[in-house]
Amino acid sequence: MIKIITDSTAYIPLEYLKENDITVIPLRILYDDEEFDEGLPGSYESFFEKFTRTKIFPKTSQPSLMQFIDTYNKIIDNGDEAIVYTISYVLSGTNSVANLAKSQCKFPEKITVIDSQNCCQTTWGLIMETKEMIDKGMSRDEIIQEIAKLQIGSQVTFVPDSLEYLKRGGRIGKLSATIGNLLQLKPILTFNQSNLNCAKKVIGTNKAIAELISMIPKNIKRLFIIHIANSKFFDLLKNKLKGMFNVPTYEGEVGPVVAAHIGPAIGVCWIC
Repeated sequence: MIKIITDSTAYIPLEYLKENDITVIPLRILYDDEEFDEGLPGSYESFFEKFTRTKIFPKTSQPSLMQFIDTYNKIIDNGDEAIVYTISYVLSGTNSVANLAKSQCKFPEKITVIDSQNCCQTTWGLIMETKEMIDKGMSRDEIIQEIAKLQIGSQVTFVPDSLEYLKRGGRIGKLSATIGNLLQLKPILTFNQSNLNCAKKVIGTNKAIAELISMIPKNIKRLFIIHIANSKFFDLLKNKLKGMFNVPTYEGEVGPVVAAHIGPAIGVCWIC
């Protein structure tokens, strides 16, 4: 049987993981002299309470090689094979570790490692599609071919609450952040096929949400409405999107690894 493994940046709820027998290998967070696993949605409250009140900036690290090897070998020992999803290689070294572990496990031919070319609930969407294909009896090779097609049009898009966290992470200068915050400038950040871009910059949250919604294609298969750190604009985004797309729609929480890059934010992900 084909099993699914993912890292924690797919941000899949515990209930779905249990129902579908999916294994999560967590990335690590180094924050305020503490190191801990990223965890699952619903477990981030204490981190975000401190993260949004202080100027301490977290660091992140990929899972250990042995975590992957042990997970692979356990699945192989049970007579199964696995498809492994990781966060895009441009955001983390997790994919490299997952592939190295494959080369060192008992039967590498039983393991397929897929770079999601994305992050967040976009990866969950790919996993949902994978599970449906497994249930239909499709082979690993057949599934890989179909997932490659889905990755082309799948995307995550964020609107940060402020530019402060992009400044802290060194992605923009202090002066640009100060001016941007004074003008209520909202960058619309997109991530697709491992390419991170600022698609647009608009003034004001309402305009940013309107632009974000206009970017969602009409032919999507699944839609995820997401937030980081309980963004105060999340309800506004949900209300704007209500009933607009006749596809399965999910709400999702994004955790500390991605939050470390952009801070509190709202966003959408989709699978095409």
